[in-house]
Amino acid sequence: MSKLKIFKCILFFTAGIINVQAQLKTSILIQSTLEDERIDISIDKSVYFPGDTILLTIQRNDSTTAAAVIPSLSIEGTILKSIGRRKFAAFIPQTVTPGLYPISLRVTDSEGRRFRYETDCIISVEEYQDVEQISRYVSIIPEVGSNNIRTAVTLDRKEVRNLEVQFQRDSIRLHMGPQFLRITTTILLREGLAVPSYERRVVTYRSHGNPNKDRAMFIQYRTAYGPYANIRPEELEHVLVPVDSLPDWAILGIHIEPDYAIKIGAVDRSNSMTQYFRVRGPAIELGFSLAVPKVLYDTRADDSTQYGSYSAMVRFYFINSETGNRFPVSAGIGVFGVNSPVDVGIGRGGFALSMFLDLAEMVRIVNIDFTKKINIGLELAPFLPIEKKGRLLLVAQAGFSF
Repeated sequence: MSKLKIFKCILFFTAGIINVQAQLKTSILIQSTLEDERIDISIDKSVYFPGDTILLTIQRNDSTTAAAVIPSLSIEGTILKSIGRRKFAAFIPQTVTPGLYPISLRVTDSEGRRFRYETDCIISVEEYQDVEQISRYVSIIPEVGSNNIRTAVTLDRKEVRNLEVQFQRDSIRLHMGPQFLRITTTILLREGLAVPSYERRVVTYRSHGNPNKDRAMFIQYRTAYGPYANIRPEELEHVLVPVDSLPDWAILGIHIEPDYAIKIGAVDRSNSMTQYFRVRGPAIELGFSLAVPKVLYDTRADDSTQYGSYSAMVRFYFINSETGNRFPVSAGIGVFGVNSPVDVGIGRGGFALSMFLDLAEMVRIVNIDFTKKINIGLELAPFLPIEKKGRLLLVAQAGFSF
């Protein structure tokens, strides 16, 4: 390192020390007698917290003056008491409202006249900024969800819209300070597609037991959040879950974590809460399927019919009222054994009813991910060809559903 760089570092370090000392010490000119006197006031810390003790020292340039000087502080319930020659101490209550509190001087001169001087010596009181464990004071009511997306709790649409995040404020430990939170909601469609998430920022804190002080602290914390949040006083207790749209059988995820954009400190991803809810839909759904069938058994094999390569069915799917999964068996009606959905003629297919056992749906029921639009299984189909005798078919098929 060059000598010039070393010299710059020394200057920077020295300037920092001088700046800190300037914050801890101030001087004021008083005019209480025929002569002016300059008094220096110094404190032991630049920042105090509730429960700390303030140590204050007064230095007088003119030790012969007869004026009596007593410092005072505007913190309610706090008195600076003498603990020695020109030394004073005061205890900061746990219930103090964070802020800046100036030191003032009460001066009584030799003739009994009283004067009051405001000084530039400021007591800065900050609140503890520890991050509380979310599990201690956050819950989702009136229903409890699942922490596993595969076992999401199924609720009616109205029940989902009534969900709210509740804060047990008295469960926040003393001295933890305000708790800034970020609530993120996500919606996952049954087809596996994710809807853009919605984020909300809120704040809560342990009640001080005084409505006026609670209100003052609320305004202070809301100001700290700035443009990040639009917080109302009632949301200190509970916040409605923000939901824009709720498609049938979609999964609603609610994720709550400390807002580290406001809370300065190490990020702890384990200190969070996520719950999942499923939006109940209809018990029967109507769909459409296109498939490639392969006839395994024909009850009228002697009455030959040339089957085409495709089938097109309107299907009725039965839905499990708790999981939202389709039952493996569905009913359908449509055209079968054709070369296109509109190619129905003599010897080229016909109309059919269908009872279809979907093996792919059975795999999905046991929570094995599988593309939801693919159907693979066995079909039992009463078949009515054009100008041919009806028959019963056992068919293997693979296709897509919509």
